Amino acid sequence: MPETTQQEKPVQRLQVSPEVAALFTEDADLAEQMKVARGHGTLNSVDQVHALFLFSLHGSDELKQVAQQTMLQSSNNALRPVLESPVQHPRVLDYIARIRIEDLGTLVLLRRNPVVFDETWVHIFANCSYEILSHFCDDTFVQGFPPAVRAAVLENNQAPDVMKHLIEETMSVGASSTSDGGSGDDEFSDEYEDTQNINKQKMVLELGMAEKVKMAMTGDKEWRNILVKDSNKTVSSAVLKNPRITDGEILFLAQNRSSSEDVIREILLNREWLKNYAVRHALVMHPRTPLPKAIRFLSTMNDKDVRMLAKSRNVSSAIVNNCRRMIAAKQNRNG
Repeated sequence: MPETTQQEKPVQRLQVSPEVAALFTEDADLAEQMKVARGHGTLNSVDQVHALFLFSLHGSDELKQVAQQTMLQSSNNALRPVLESPVQHPRVLDYIARIRIEDLGTLVLLRRNPVVFDETWVHIFANCSYEILSHFCDDTFVQGFPPAVRAAVLENNQAPDVMKHLIEETMSVGASSTSDGGSGDDEFSDEYEDTQNINKQKMVLELGMAEKVKMAMTGDKEWRNILVKDSNKTVSSAVLKNPRITDGEILFLAQNRSSSEDVIREILLNREWLKNYAVRHALVMHPRTPLPKAIRFLSTMNDKDVRMLAKSRNVSSAIVNNCRRMIAAKQNRNG
C-alpha cells in the first residue's frame, strides 16, 4: 500500500463566522468590504485573516490588492492566534506564508504548527531569501523536515553551494537508511531529536559556570535554547552574544513572556535588533520591558497596532492610556 502523504489527508472546508460570511453575500456592501480589506473593521484577529483570505479568492482585483497589502503590513502578534492554531485551515496558513515569505517571525511561528502543508514549506524553501534559509537550514533541518521539503532548497538560487552540498548529503543518507529497512523520517527524526536534547540537558548539569558561558556564546541552536533559560543571568545573557544567534531566535525571545528581565535588557541594548518592527512590537507587549522603553516604542508602531494596544488587556494601563492619547491626538489633527 503506498504511503499516505500529508497532502492526501482529507481537508475540511473552511468554517467562518457569520460576520465574515456576511461580507460575501450577494448584497454585501462594497464599502464595508473595502473597510475590512484595509484592516479597519471590528473583526477579531482570526475573522480578519479569514476575510483577507477569502478576498484573495473571491474579491475584485482592487479588493485582492488591498487585502494583500494589509496582510503584508500585519504584525506577527496580531497573526499569532492564526499562525499557531492547530485547528486552523492549512490553506489559510499557506496563504499567509506565501504573502509573508520574507518575514522570518511569521515562518518561525508557522514552524510550530503541525498542520502546515509540506507543499507550503516546499514553496517557502524554493523561493525564500538567504536570511530565511540560514535560519532554518541548521543542524536540525534534516530531522525537522521530510526529504521533499529539504530538496526544495536545491532549487533556490539564494542557497550557497555549501548549503546545497550539505542538503544533498542528508538526502543520500536518508535514502540509504530507508533502503536498508530503517524507520521512516518522522520516526527517526523524533527519536534523534529527543535523544540529542536529553543528552545536552544532562551535560548542562555537569558543566561549570565558565563552560556554560563558553557554550552559550559558541553553541548551536539546541545549546542556545537550553542555556537561555539558565537561572544564572551571566549564562542566559551570554546566549545573546553568540554570533550564530538568528533574528528569528531574538524575535521568539522577545515574544516569549517567560523570557527573563536580563534577556529583555540585552535585546534592548542591541540597536540592530531594535530595527526590526516585530521585535519592537513584541517588546511593547512584554511584561518585563521597562515602561519608559515600551512607551518610547509606541511612536514607531503603525496605526492598526496602536488601536489594538489601546484595547489590549495584556499590557499595562500606562501603555493603553498612551495609545488612546495618540489616537485622540491624530483624530484632532485630522479634524
